[in-house]
Amino acid sequence: MRLLLIMLLVVNLGFFAFHRFLNEPVDASAQIASLQISPEKIRTVTSEVAPAVSAPVAAASSPAPAACVEWGAFGGPDVARADGAIAALALPADTLQRRVVDIDGYWVHMPALKTKVEVDRKLGELKALGVTDFFVVQDAGPWRNAVSLGLFKSEDAANSELERLRKIGVRSALVTRREKFLKQVSFFVREPSAATIARITELQRDFPAGEMKAVNCPLAAEK
Repeated sequence: MRLLLIMLLVVNLGFFAFHRFLNEPVDASAQIASLQISPEKIRTVTSEVAPAVSAPVAAASSPAPAACVEWGAFGGPDVARADGAIAALALPADTLQRRVVDIDGYWVHMPALKTKVEVDRKLGELKALGVTDFFVVQDAGPWRNAVSLGLFKSEDAANSELERLRKIGVRSALVTRREKFLKQVSFFVREPSAATIARITELQRDFPAGEMKAVNCPLAAEK
C-alpha cells in the first residue's frame, strides 16, 4: 500500500509539472534572462553566434554602386561621330567614362582594290546606287583600299545587310568573320541630371543604332 501511494504521488507531481510547462507562455526575454544567470552558457552562445552576425554588418557597410546612364555601343564610323556628339555636351570630366571593347565581328565589305582610280570608281558606283554609309580602309596591310560597308556583331545581321545591298545592285560585297576586329565604344554618365538625360535622348535621332539604359557604373579598371 505504501509503495502504491508513493507511485501515485510521483505521477501527480509529473502531471503537474508537465501541465505547468504547456501553459507557461514562451517569453524570449525570459529565456535570455535565464541564460544570464549561467555564465558558462553565455560564453558558449557568444562564441557560436558572434561570427554569424558580424558578416552582415560588414556587408551592410559596403557602399552601393553609383548609378550611370550607358549610351552605346558604337562601332565603325559611328565612333568618331559619337565622340563628337558626347564632347559637345561638355559634361564634367569626372562624370564621363568611355569604354572600348574588342569583340569578334562580321564585316560586310568589298575586297581590297589595287589603285586609287579603282577605289574612286567603286565609290562612285555605290553613291549612284544610293549607298552612303561606307568608308575606305587606309591602314597598311592586306585590307588597304577595301571598302567597308558595315560591322555587325552577329552573322545573321551581316548576311541581312549583304542581301539588302545585293537587291539594290551591289554585287561584289561579301561577309568576313574577324576575331577581335570590331571595336565597340560605350559612354557612361555618372548620376546624370534630368537635363543631361534629355540631351542624350536627343542624340538618339542621329544614332539609331545606339541604346540608352540605366546601369551600375563600371569600375575604374573597366574604362
